Amino acid sequence: MAIEDAAADLAAEFGGPGPEDMANGVAVLAASLLAQANTLASTAAALRKSDTDHEGAIEAAAARASLALAIAQTLAEAGPAARPGLIRAAAEALDVSLAGAVTQLRAAALSLPTDDASARIAAAQIAQDIAHGLA
Repeated sequence: MAIEDAAADLAAEFGGPGPEDMANGVAVLAASLLAQANTLASTAAALRKSDTDHEGAIEAAAARASLALAIAQTLAEAGPAARPGLIRAAAEALDVSLAGAVTQLRAAALSLPTDDASARIAAAQIAQDIAHGLA
């Protein structure tokens, strides 16, 4: 029995998020990460237009925006077991610490654009699973 099947059976038995809830959780978490990426990219653009030198802050905001996009893509395209490794690789390529990546993921899980409680629970569980995989 696959881990996903066992998790789905356990969720069904105890009333936790089922497969559809998990799919909705992935979607809403990805949407939250896309909003985060937009905010960070806007911040980088505003800093670039300012008269003072904010090169470090611009690079950090741009890297974190790129990481948010990479995490959203990973959620949409990769299975649960592959997600931590892909996110780790993206964070390393963008020179963002793993702690920073986990913080971004958890922040996205706390600012979900939905009132669907089951999707919120599933998104929090997905974020937690990835965080554990990155530890």
